[in-house]
Amino acid sequence: MKHYNHIIRCILLLVIVVIGFFIARGALVPESFGVHGTYTYGYHRGDSAAEQADRYALYQGSTKCITCHAEQSLLWQPGRHAAVSCESCHGNWQAHNNNTSATIEKDNSVETCMLCHRKLNARPSTFPQIPEFGRHLADQDEQLQQGMLCVDCHDPHDPM
Repeated sequence: MKHYNHIIRCILLLVIVVIGFFIARGALVPESFGVHGTYTYGYHRGDSAAEQADRYALYQGSTKCITCHAEQSLLWQPGRHAAVSCESCHGNWQAHNNNTSATIEKDNSVETCMLCHRKLNARPSTFPQIPEFGRHLADQDEQLQQGMLCVDCHDPHDPM
């Protein structure tokens, strides 16, 4: 028996670890996780859907913006950016919700426009793509100057 002491200790340690695992799991795993036993929801916490439904939506879509910004929407809706949500460029509407006069910070940087218009081989050739801002200006017989932006020539609500 003296020779088997290390094996018995190893088995005892393994049993303690397994019991500790199940105790920790019972204490840490929420009651609605997978609905224990049946795993109706799989690897998902059942209460999560109700909790998310109770949260206020940050992104409302362009219909929320159009109610107050009709003038911009008249330019935007028939234009080439009609499929682009207002919040894609302006951020979520809560930046000035509840009819406040606070304005949303606009990001007119070249990098913002290039998120969609940077030349990528995967994009269709009919999609307006710009390989590099300086080269685009040179193609338009313009010269790159400090602080120059895409919106200096293009109205994002009614792009040419």
